[in-house]
Amino acid sequence: MLCQERIDARLSDAESLVRSGADIGDPHTFLRSLWTQVYDQAPMHLRSAALRRLHALARHLGVGYEHGSDVEPPR
Repeated sequence: MLCQERIDARLSDAESLVRSGADIGDPHTFLRSLWTQVYDQAPMHLRSAALRRLHALARHLGVGYEHGSDVEPPR
């Protein structure tokens, strides 16, 4: 389980990468990795805040991402 500080740090790092225009590779792969690293490892009471930030990142990247889906939506 991740604590609040580690969740915030990981999401802040990811948000900074995206906003700075860093090469993150495939956005779907990037988001899938974040969901696995952050959301799946967060305690239940911290998941809603992580969820909001993950969805905001997906919107910023202009991609739809549904966690747990094996099929990526069309671009």
